[in-house]
Amino acid sequence: MILELAVIYTTRLDACRDFYRGIGLALVRERHGNGPEHYAATLADGGVLELHPATSRPETGYLRLGLTAPPNGAGFLPPGRHTLTDPDGRTVVLTVADARPGQASPEPRPGGHPRSAAGSRASNGGPVPPEGRTGVTYTEIAEHYGMSARYLSENPRWGRHPGWPAAIGKRGRTIEFDPEAIARFFGEHHTREATALEPSRRYTVVEIAEASGLQPDSIRSDISRGRWPAPDEMDGDRKLWRGETITTHLAGRRIYRNKPK
Repeated sequence: MILELAVIYTTRLDACRDFYRGIGLALVRERHGNGPEHYAATLADGGVLELHPATSRPETGYLRLGLTAPPNGAGFLPPGRHTLTDPDGRTVVLTVADARPGQASPEPRPGGHPRSAAGSRASNGGPVPPEGRTGVTYTEIAEHYGMSARYLSENPRWGRHPGWPAAIGKRGRTIEFDPEAIARFFGEHHTREATALEPSRRYTVVEIAEASGLQPDSIRSDISRGRWPAPDEMDGDRKLWRGETITTHLAGRRIYRNKPK
């Protein structure tokens, strides 16, 4: 028996999209007929994981998912087994494979959602071209990295950066870029760094902000919206989190910092 489709219904669609993209799933925005807009990722064996807004259907409750990512295919997470929590509180056990000489990524089985002929490129963390194409557009790049196409194309840190890859062709009036070159650009100029926190130490919001580079107000906003893990302890009115709790949570966030020059 093969699992062909798993659907998660959520009231935090954007946050879940960012989380699952952050651990290596190449989620693509889709819409079928009059149905709701949602996101889908084709797994290595051809199965599909979809994220749907919980509108006409109730939110999916507690769930434990087990996923395996190829080497370097899960952000900054090193090889090994990692227990994460998605924005809705579901447990995701992510195993990052060791790199082995000559090891090839498994090919998807026939069927399921259409998969690009260049789909194996998703293992480098970059965007995947649609079926039948070798390049990706600003819109597809922006969707993959969680920003707007206009922001991506006009920002001097991104599309107008001197190191931004040259176009390789056109799709109608839209220019296309080599997805591998895009992935290299992001890796060279916008890297995601692990936050060094002592696993058993308790941290306040301000201390977490100082260690992670996030703004304290952003953390408080996530707490109020249910997008932050519950505190491990309370010291009077102060909320405290263990370092391992925060490290696990931040592993699912898309945090990019400029590399030091």
